Amino acid sequence: MKKIGFVVQRYGLEVNGGAEFHCRILAENLKDIFDVEVLTTCAKSYKTWANEYSPGEKVINGILVRRFPVAKEREEIKSYKLGRILRKRSLPQKLLRFFGILEVFERLFKPKTDLKFVFDELSKAQGPYTPGLIDHLKVNHEQYDVLIFFTYLYFPTLFGLRVAPHKSILIPTAHDEPDIYMSGFKEVFTSPVAIMFNTPAERTLVHKLFDNASVYNDVVGVGIDTPKIDHGAVQLQEFDFPYFVYIGRVDHAKGCAMMIDYYLKYTAETKKECKLVLVGQQFMEIPASEHVISLGYVSDSRKFTLLRQAQALIMPSYYESLSLVTLESMNEGTPVIVNQHCDVLRKHVEESHSGFLFKDFLTFKTALNAVLNSDKEVRAMKANGKVYVKHNYDWEVVKNKVSRAVDFVIKQNDNQSELTS
Repeated sequence: MKKIGFVVQRYGLEVNGGAEFHCRILAENLKDIFDVEVLTTCAKSYKTWANEYSPGEKVINGILVRRFPVAKEREEIKSYKLGRILRKRSLPQKLLRFFGILEVFERLFKPKTDLKFVFDELSKAQGPYTPGLIDHLKVNHEQYDVLIFFTYLYFPTLFGLRVAPHKSILIPTAHDEPDIYMSGFKEVFTSPVAIMFNTPAERTLVHKLFDNASVYNDVVGVGIDTPKIDHGAVQLQEFDFPYFVYIGRVDHAKGCAMMIDYYLKYTAETKKECKLVLVGQQFMEIPASEHVISLGYVSDSRKFTLLRQAQALIMPSYYESLSLVTLESMNEGTPVIVNQHCDVLRKHVEESHSGFLFKDFLTFKTALNAVLNSDKEVRAMKANGKVYVKHNYDWEVVKNKVSRAVDFVIKQNDNQSELTS
């Protein structure tokens, strides 16, 4: 059985980030056809990367997980925020030098001043800085047939890809955000043997930015299960009122502040007796209001029950590479209301005809009213979503695509070995 090592910045049943959850369910669904192992950190929070899990080995849902401690917590430095915006590949370096930006970095990072050094230092500052994980790869990479790296942005991928690019697959979970324009990411998107994208929109963006269409690639995504859950066993007696639900990190970066602001304005204007239920780890202050309920982390059983009984899922994020919870909502027959400015979310809705788009408060209000009116269009959306997920996100299709990518990487290495022998 081929041995696959997954490398990801966080991993655990309590970690509900999109890329991390994607990694977990993919690993769990591949364990019957591959010998799967996960290499990750002891961090639970992406805000700090503080060590909250114990280092060492642990089996989680049948997967061997190796955790390595984070050497230092996340640093927020002004030069990083400035650099990630000003390093867009579309801006000539001469222009940066003219305005003195490079000189700023030179003062910050003496005595070395080359851009690669700056990029590496910023990557370590963003983290999670886990040199032990990289050392493990350097010593043990030969025991893995293929290494699969999740998320282009973080230290384990940035430095891990350099260890054995010849046996690496990248699942970038990329979207159009300031970070991706830093020139240092060119190496990340051109060094692996294969790239597995979540959506066609993600592939189009990456090929446009890095001119790397020659790298083996496929749109793979992830499978969406219909959970075998006794929904009647989960009591939601406190929710004897209509509600909308948001599931994910409760965070400014996910558009949650905008969503809550719009929702409170909506209830103030319309006097509707409905609630907004927030599910997920909280990374921001939530305004005190009788119209907003924050549940924090909940079990999978309760999550799916909340989805099934909701009027609609609201997904306000500007940046998504797939959005698993959007697909899960569609699969549960629950309409979705998503941010029109996110290409991936917009295309999910446009292609599935299972939800509404909003771009401002007026369109947000219109979407909520349409759902609460439960008109003929909304009833059709519930069936459309299930059909869309079944057609595009079937586990057998996903596993076959992953297997093809793994076989391609192994074959490339075998061919190279024959040429050098």
